[in-house]
Order: sequence, then structure tokens, then C-alpha cells
Amino acid sequence: MTQKYEGIIFDMDGVLVDSETFYYQRRKAFLEEYDLSIEGLPIQQFVGADMRSLWRPILEVNETHYDEAFLTEKYHHYKIKHPIDYSDSIEPNAKRVLQFLKRKGYKIGLASSSKMDVIQEVLKLGQLTSFFDVIVTGSELEKSKPDPKIYEFTAQELGLAPEKCLAIEDSEKGIRSAHDAGATVWALKDTQFGMDQTLADERLDSLSDVCKKLQEMEQIGYTC
Repeated sequence: MTQKYEGIIFDMDGVLVDSETFYYQRRKAFLEEYDLSIEGLPIQQFVGADMRSLWRPILEVNETHYDEAFLTEKYHHYKIKHPIDYSDSIEPNAKRVLQFLKRKGYKIGLASSSKMDVIQEVLKLGQLTSFFDVIVTGSELEKSKPDPKIYEFTAQELGLAPEKCLAIEDSEKGIRSAHDAGATVWALKDTQFGMDQTLADERLDSLSDVCKKLQEMEQIGYTC
């Protein structure tokens, strides 16, 4: 049976690594040092977002003399001093899922809002780097998620139309990005942040369900 999808494109944070809660708390702690509050902003706005898209709403709800350039520089140094231990956060089934997809001949891409050095660190720790044919960071694009460009570009780099790709996402921004690019979207069910995942074509209980569902759809004879 012909495979419905030729490429599988993964988000990283919240999909391959459980990092979103740490990111939110780190951002909150940093901002409190400058008397900036994010209590008035929905937590969903932060999940799957890079800081470029967050400074404006943060500054709009706070009276402050600090500007985006100053805060960006200070936050860069703050992150260095307060790193996340990704080795404790990597999805335990990620490697098995990627091995399964590789065996079946799918082209595999990564489309993440994180910076490339962070992506490389996570993939190295999880021994996942070799599975990806294409790795794209939204930080190097003019706009990252929810703009569809990151998924359009990743599909292009895989040599595929977005319609031939399946995106594995979790956040509202990521789901919107992949959906608007024309990809099919399967979302890992959110149990923490109350995110609206209605744009996703399917919702999965776990990352391993990617394999199970593809097996059901494509009538293949083994699972990951």
C-alpha cells in the first residue's frame, strides 16, 4: 500500500523534549528581576513561542523603561546562567519512534522555534541527530510559528510539498503554523496548559501513537 505521507516533520519542545514548563518558569523568573509581570497574559501564548514574538505583549502589559533590545541581551545571559538539563526531559520513546519511521523510508524533518545550538544539544543528548534529514530553526527565519513559513521551508528542504507531510506538534502556535502551510497535523494531547488544539487533524495520547496510527493507516506489519 502506498504511504499517504512521504515526510514527517517534528516540533521539538513539547514533543521530543518536555521543556515548556521549564521555559515558562525561567522566563517568568527573569522578568520578575526587572519588575515585569506576565500574570495578565495567557500561558498558551508562551508555549511554542520564541522570545521575539513575546516581547511586544510583555511590554504592552507592563509600564517600564526597559526596551526589547536591552531585555533580549539580558535574557540571553540569564539563560546561560540558568540552563535546563535536557537529559532528564527527553521523551523516552523518541528514539524508537524515529527508528521506526526511518525503517519505513519516511523523510524526517525538524521544525523548531528553538535556536540551533539548543536543538543540536537536545538531539545529541537523545542520540537523535542522525534520524533527521533536515533541521530548521525558526530563529533564523524572519517569522517563526505561528507563521507557516517554517513548515513550508522545512517541506521544501525535504523536497516535498507540505501536503505530502505530516506534522507532529503540541502548541497552538505550532499547530497553526503546520496547518496553514498545508500539512496534516497530529497533536500530542495537552494536559498542562489548556491549549486549543482544534486545528489539529488528530490528537494523540503519546508519541508512540504516531507509529500505531501509521501502522493502522498504511497496513504495515510491525510497530515501534
